[in-house]
Amino acid sequence: MRLLALQYILLLLFINLSSSTHHDNGIREQETYDDSWMNEIQKPRLKGKPRTAFEEDLSYEPVSAPSAIIDVGQTLGNPKQEDKQLDELEKQIKGRIRKFNLKDIKDYLRSDDSLAVMQWQLLKSLKEGGLPINLQDETIKWIFNDRDAMENLLTSGDVEDNKWKEAIEIIAEIIRQDSNAKQGLKLKLAVAIGLTFSSDVYSMAHGGKIDGIARYHNYVQWADEELLFGPFYDFNAWQMRYVVGSWAEDDELVWARNNALEDFKNPIQIGSVTHSMVAYNLYNADNVSVHEPGYYYGKPVTLELIHEIGGVCGAISKFGTAMAQAFGIPALPVGQPGHCAFIWLKNGTTWYLDNDISGWPQSTTHTGIQYTWKLEAPFFPMMNEAQLNTDLYRLSEKMRIIAGAFANSKDKFLILEDATNICPQNYDLWYDMTDAISQEKVDKNMLQITLSPILQKHEEKNREIKNIAKGKVVKASVYQELANMITEESTEWWANETIAWVEIDLGGPCIIQEARIHWWGVSYSNDYDLYAEVDAKFILVRTRREEIRDDSYYNPWGTLQGWNEKTSKIRLEMRNGNIDPWYEKYYFGIRQIVITGKELGNEQAISVNKAVKTHIAAGGEKLVDGDNSTFWKSNAQDSWIAIDLDGLCVVNHVLIDWFGAVNGKQKVQYNVGGKTMLHKKGRFTHLTLKGLAGEIYIKLQKSRSYSIREVTAVGFCYDAREILKMKVNMGFEQPDTAYAAYVIHDISEIIEGFQCKLCN
Repeated sequence: MRLLALQYILLLLFINLSSSTHHDNGIREQETYDDSWMNEIQKPRLKGKPRTAFEEDLSYEPVSAPSAIIDVGQTLGNPKQEDKQLDELEKQIKGRIRKFNLKDIKDYLRSDDSLAVMQWQLLKSLKEGGLPINLQDETIKWIFNDRDAMENLLTSGDVEDNKWKEAIEIIAEIIRQDSNAKQGLKLKLAVAIGLTFSSDVYSMAHGGKIDGIARYHNYVQWADEELLFGPFYDFNAWQMRYVVGSWAEDDELVWARNNALEDFKNPIQIGSVTHSMVAYNLYNADNVSVHEPGYYYGKPVTLELIHEIGGVCGAISKFGTAMAQAFGIPALPVGQPGHCAFIWLKNGTTWYLDNDISGWPQSTTHTGIQYTWKLEAPFFPMMNEAQLNTDLYRLSEKMRIIAGAFANSKDKFLILEDATNICPQNYDLWYDMTDAISQEKVDKNMLQITLSPILQKHEEKNREIKNIAKGKVVKASVYQELANMITEESTEWWANETIAWVEIDLGGPCIIQEARIHWWGVSYSNDYDLYAEVDAKFILVRTRREEIRDDSYYNPWGTLQGWNEKTSKIRLEMRNGNIDPWYEKYYFGIRQIVITGKELGNEQAISVNKAVKTHIAAGGEKLVDGDNSTFWKSNAQDSWIAIDLDGLCVVNHVLIDWFGAVNGKQKVQYNVGGKTMLHKKGRFTHLTLKGLAGEIYIKLQKSRSYSIREVTAVGFCYDAREILKMKVNMGFEQPDTAYAAYVIHDISEIIEGFQCKLCN
């Protein structure tokens, strides 16, 4: 390692980086390209304004700016000229969003005229960074006035240290050398090169700077020759950044393609070829430790040398990374405590954590790799998921720009919240919402109306029939450390006692449709009872005699029909087991228990001690004080009661405890944000009406007087933070995966910091 560091320093001092050499191995390199203006790699920021990647597909036709777009054909560096350009763009943008309407704003941002938003954002970034750039240059002017080029540039990931000027100049130079780089795959590749090489990329073997423009030409050639795997041709510019950013030199990438094991030459296995091509060796053939300078005999640490000598975690992971990149598959090394792993885009669709010992939560981007949003590795698959729909991601980013720079305090929240509907994986939307939701103009009614569709969707999802045991807390009579595995797949729990039990806490009342037990080996129970906790008491619901067991000798499944009682816990008490033939000590073994059903939730009285208004000045609090010895009375023929539930609630039913007989007729309304969502008329003591409400409003009619002890609304209430967390979970296709759980927790912590009128 120390030898590599010494090589790196010497090469930086003595290698002439202004020119590159020719190789007779199918690689095209530029004769003279002066990249001396590039700076040393510095650690990128953790937070700020990300530009995340979304690309059009290969059939996308570049859209030139309409005549309404301002011609940015001036040289930045003159403060007055910069301000004039920005002012003119700002006037144009504000003119289009003057009358706030979310639909109109989104229509505008989908149109060609939205180029002005991209121009404004980039010019502002250049000005803030004090970065003069020649906008009279025809190629640079074209970039600024081409919608596809600008959207690729500003939505394909962050650049460290605000090096937008360097990125633009690299892209412009590529276009000067290859006029076909103005569209399709070549444009995406040019943008990927520009953004990645805006900071220096160094060779792992020699320590010198890698020529980004030469790499562009080589990947174009390899793509033309169909040497890259199929997914490469559909990647967006953000994904391509982690192909072209390889630390392997271009001739090494050729070696990688020529020497990869044939069985691994496919996009599903290529990254993992490293485990078959690189031996894990702490010492070389001469017994020199990997931690000593002479491990690689003072030679440049190329892929070929790593293959010959081997190495430890760093060598294995960096070799696997380069092998994937050689075939056009994104990859990068990641750090773990005391270890180096790597991630690669398996089959071009799923980020796979390879050579792993600590999992996604403890993986961070390796030094020298640019990233967006945050350093932690789980944000790479999050970005990938955000990009599943190019148009929606780009729209959400433009909405974020509009909200941050052009909207008033009330509209800022509405725009950002709607943008999280469009692309909930856009991390910075949540970060920007912290300030937006706290604005004085964001009142309770607005929040209730805005958040009610989220809660409605959550309720619909909760009504779905699913495995309600998955991830729930399990207790067991023995081997408690294995108990929680019972509700997961491909795991086992055992019992070495002749009588044993397991108990699953479902977390609240549920309706059970079916119970299935996957027994382990032959260690199944021949006599058991299944109990359900109903109203805090266990009752017997099923026995072994009612189980339908399949014909498998080993690992059979047993199925039990469900029951109607609302069940909070399930307890399986086992007797008469079979000792296993392998360890000869386990009488019972369970691979998995699956409980199929529907979660009902822990409903409660949600109106107790809430604020009440009536047409009478005083006494309304008696309606919700939880005391049946008090009552409220009105002698007005038309009376009303309004109970503020102080949140957004799912109401299951309403109880009206009359002082005597029912008086007259009632109309019960569920109001959200001042608007009636549901209502029902009649004579009620118990009204079953399920729906959302922030307020229960009761009209009392057709009687000369009304006497009521208590009005009790029963259901569940949530504050704004809880509802927004629901939205985050629903925004991920697989929220239970390790990476998704990590980023969901991160976003939830941001939401926990929100301050608003419906946040408590």
